Order: sequence, then structure tokens, then C-alpha cells
Amino acid sequence: MSVRAARSLAHRRAVAGPFGWRPRLTACARLLKVPGGMFGLATLSALFLLGVLAPVLAPYNPLGISQSSPLAAPSSAHLFGTDDLGRDVLSRVVFGARISLTVACSSALVALSMAMPLGLLAGYRGGLADSAVARLFDTVYAFPDVLLGLGLVTLLGANLANVIFAVAVVNVPTLGRLVRVAVLAQRGEEYVEAARAMGASDGRTIVRHLLPNVVPPLLVQVTVVMSQAILLEASFSFLGLGIRPPAPSWGTMLNDGRHFLAQAPWLGIFPGLAITIMILGLNALGDALRIVLNPLGR
Repeated sequence: MSVRAARSLAHRRAVAGPFGWRPRLTACARLLKVPGGMFGLATLSALFLLGVLAPVLAPYNPLGISQSSPLAAPSSAHLFGTDDLGRDVLSRVVFGARISLTVACSSALVALSMAMPLGLLAGYRGGLADSAVARLFDTVYAFPDVLLGLGLVTLLGANLANVIFAVAVVNVPTLGRLVRVAVLAQRGEEYVEAARAMGASDGRTIVRHLLPNVVPPLLVQVTVVMSQAILLEASFSFLGLGIRPPAPSWGTMLNDGRHFLAQAPWLGIFPGLAITIMILGLNALGDALRIVLNPLGR
């Protein structure tokens, strides 16, 4: 091989890395062939459409009170029954999907925006920067997730924005450590050394060559973060520190329904099933992504 060809090969490897930055259509095809991937995509797509089209799909106003039919059992008029104020449970579950998806997606994005720079800095620089970031992650890890989240929501106030921020902070150490480990595993590879030898700056090396190899494992972990976000938001709302009533949050619906479990069990069954289905879909999608993005399985 000539010197020119060797340099060209080193340049292509330095730019693309072992995984490559450009997404491959074959990865999407493999994702659909994995049973969990198809189930996860179908479930999340259905819930996403449910949340977006909630005003059209919901048969009633989720906040509409009707004194004529409190605690009505499921029927053709109210498929999921009504609550103690006569509000349609199906409509509230449909609108609750919008809140849960908002919390899951927003908290994952906020957590990524905080965790990725810290993880990249710690993994690439090492030394004092690595130690400082590691101590920060350990400090957050020292508190249980629910306890830390409840403390932040109590301190900042119970509303949607603060719930998203609290859930994001809880998940920063997990994502940050994953980024740090991925950078540590890749920064000594030949394609990184080739990029440095060609004069690439630290910023270019990180963004163009290391970051693409952090993305695959990070995508898998993001689905776990989103499922945990849904559980945390439901826990906060169940304890009265999340989304304020009368907003149709699934956690709030569970909290309201626990007082009528013997009299009207459907008040807890349907929002509980909605939470379970969404978390199962996210976990199935995460497992499928892990299989598809595994370079050893290609």
C-alpha cells in the first residue's frame, strides 16, 4: 500500500471511527426485525400519537366535572368509567400520556445536556478534571433517586418544569459515567491517534471522532432514563409533589384512585396499566437498540 493510500485510509478511519457518524438504514431494518424493537416502536408511536392527538381522541373534557355520574363503572358511555368528580377516566388517561411523554423526553434531553460535557471532559482530560467530575457524580449517587428528586422539587416548587429538572439531575451521574467510560475506551485507539497526528485539535477530536462512538451506548441508556423519568414523575405526583391537580397526570390519578380501590378499582387500574405499557415499550426498545448497535453482532 502506498503512503498516499495509507494516509487516505487513516483519514477515513479518523473521521468515521469504528462505528461511523452517518446513520445506516440497515440499522433501522434490523431494529424492526427484533421482536422487542417492533413492540417498543409500535408502543411508543401509539402513545406519542395519543398524546399529540389527545384533544381529538379524548371523548370528553378531562377537566369536566359531572355531578350526575360520579364513580360510574366502565360502560359504553365511559369506557374507563368516571372518577369521584364525574370526570371521564379515559379522557384523563389520554391527556396524561402527553404529560408523561413531555417529562420523559425533556428530562432525558436536559440530563444529556449536563452529563455529556462532564463525561467528555473527564474521559478525555483525565487527571484532576476526571477526579473532580467523579466526586460530583459520587455525591449525587450518595442520595436515593426518589429522595433527591423529592428534595429538589420541594425546594424549587411543585410544577412541571421543576419536576423535569429534578428528574434530569437524578440521571446525570448515570449518563455522565457512561460517556466517561466510552471516551476512556476509545481515546487510545489508532483512529484517534491518527486524527491527532494530522493536527486535529482537542475539540475536533472529541466532536468528530470520539463523540460518534459515545452515541450508540448512550442511546440505549436514554431509553432507561426515560422509563425512570416516568416512574419518578408518577411517584412525585402520587406523593403530592409533582404535577398539581386537576392536571391529568397518571401519578395524580393513582393517588386519587387509592381512596376508592374497593369501591371503584378502575380509577387505579387504567392509569397503572398506562404507566406499565409505556415502561415496557421503552425497556423493549432499549434492549433492541442494544442488540442492533452492538458492533460484535454485525
